[in-house]
Amino acid sequence: MANIFVVGDGAIGLLYSHYLSQQHRVTLLTKHAIDEPRFYQQANAPKQAINCQLTNLTQLSEHGQVDVVIFTVKAYQVATAFRQLKPFLSAQCQLILSHNGMGNVDEINSELTKQQGLYFLTTRLAGYKDAPFSVLHTGIGSSILGDCNQQAKTQLAEVKNLLNAIPELTTTNNIQQLRFEKLLVNIAINPLSALHNVKNGALTAPQFSGIILNILNEACTVANKLGINVRLAEALANAYQVMSDTKNNYSSMHQDVAHNRITEIDAMCGYICQKGNQLGINTPHNQSLLDAIRHKKSAI
Repeated sequence: MANIFVVGDGAIGLLYSHYLSQQHRVTLLTKHAIDEPRFYQQANAPKQAINCQLTNLTQLSEHGQVDVVIFTVKAYQVATAFRQLKPFLSAQCQLILSHNGMGNVDEINSELTKQQGLYFLTTRLAGYKDAPFSVLHTGIGSSILGDCNQQAKTQLAEVKNLLNAIPELTTTNNIQQLRFEKLLVNIAINPLSALHNVKNGALTAPQFSGIILNILNEACTVANKLGINVRLAEALANAYQVMSDTKNNYSSMHQDVAHNRITEIDAMCGYICQKGNQLGINTPHNQSLLDAIRHKKSAI
């Protein structure tokens, strides 16, 4: 049994905490109330309390050094969360990032010791918070763990075993490829669903096909220039499959806009635009979505 810290009590943080607490001691680090239990619910089953300890930054020193930590906060929150937690990380701490979009890996790696492993965990677990301290689990999907530095390569199997309670968990030695493939799905769904106030399934309508084709074409061009082998036809097929599989769900960006929260658009379309600029590739369609989401005022 390991001591696992989960940073962030959003939907994914609560889902991970629910599963991992069945085998390990889980401590959930939150900015919110720590005197209220967190709950998990699936379909029409009764809610059940998640068996985890709740803590915040002011109490973190009481827990000793952290040996395994999963960051489930938004992409733009990772750097701040890491800086806050860094003094409490053990010399051999294993750190796992799990968020939408790109970025953060190089920045975090530059601050780690050679004994600290960095991993990225992609997931298709689906859920949303139906109340401030409760997650409604809406779908099972695969999760894939990959190494992001040399130390993680040597301990990938060991860390995967620690996380085995997460459904359909596998590993990869090419997490950058998978992250980019997931990015392609995200940029096809998240911005448009937020801008047009629709569920994911509505994006299969013909009116969206042109912009989806254009933004994915730009992103695939950037990916191939970076040495990542992705094909436009496969990217389109994957995006439309996810739209179909999650047709009744609202995307995370839709929910962020609806609640006037900061979005992850800079780690999605913004990443494509940034890399395109560095590589001399024009990305006007991604830039258009980036600008639109940045200036979006919630009317949902």
